[in-house]
Amino acid sequence: MVHKFIRIVCVSCGRFFDIPVYCGDRFCPICSVARRKRVRDRLNFLIANVPFVKKYGFKHLTLTIRNQSNLFKMTRTITHCFRKLRQTDEWKKKVLGGAFVIEVTGKHGDWHVHLHIIIQAQYFEFTKLLLLWMKLSPGRGVFIQNIPKKQVVRYLTKYITKSEIPDNDHSELNRALKGTRLFQPFGTWYSLNKLYIKPAQTCSNCDKPCFILYGELFEGEGFAFEKFCPD
Repeated sequence: MVHKFIRIVCVSCGRFFDIPVYCGDRFCPICSVARRKRVRDRLNFLIANVPFVKKYGFKHLTLTIRNQSNLFKMTRTITHCFRKLRQTDEWKKKVLGGAFVIEVTGKHGDWHVHLHIIIQAQYFEFTKLLLLWMKLSPGRGVFIQNIPKKQVVRYLTKYITKSEIPDNDHSELNRALKGTRLFQPFGTWYSLNKLYIKPAQTCSNCDKPCFILYGELFEGEGFAFEKFCPD
């Protein structure tokens, strides 16, 4: 896959790195490497710092609505319905906070949008949760399960850049998702997220944060990024 890059060099050890220039495709497999790392770093911070509360564990929740042809409208519908769910007394009694990602599958004219959510919550009876979702949204798709704390980051980051959309539908997908956050903390995690400080980018060879621009913009194959990009 041909992609645009810039080349930087570590002034401490002299190693070169090819850094991709964002292409505008939210599901580009090359750009997604950096995006997934940013989300993973933020989630690691949240999980490491979220206060322990007795009787509150971690749960993986998936919410869906019926397939629709209008992807823009569907995305905003499901996020709006989830916001209404978080405002209910039942939700506030059970859930402290969490984070969600948006996943889109399907194809032009038959889109399927769903939310993958991690919540820090008490036991939430499935039937009550399902009835709430059916009342507040045009759907009845609810799945919830307990997960270990150490698996939270893996559960969400595997969806943040996942795409099974045909390449010729990517332009429609990007237009529909423009301005939409694909990853979003909420509740107590939203406040905690504001304390996150982006770590300095360090060289994967010598662990020093000293880079300078070496080359002009160029086009290259995707493997160059995989070979040279710092972790």
